[in-house]
Amino acid sequence: MNEQQTTPTPNDGTPTTDPAAALHWAAVAHGLAETRTLQGNPLTADERVDYDRYQNAAHAHGFTDEQIRDHMQTLGRPQ
Repeated sequence: MNEQQTTPTPNDGTPTTDPAAALHWAAVAHGLAETRTLQGNPLTADERVDYDRYQNAAHAHGFTDEQIRDHMQTLGRPQ
């Protein structure tokens, strides 16, 4: 019998099946991390875990760090 094993989709809100959503949220997370660092308030360890999860989801869809940064530039940045 040939059984196909599937990996369960995480139930943590990480976009895993939608490339556009994965790119968007990776860019949002990158922007937040960058802004917080510039303000002298870097991400906490728990926030960094979330950041890494969003980056990994985008990377799994084939997006590069450069593409994530470029997409971040198309989003509005807080003043």
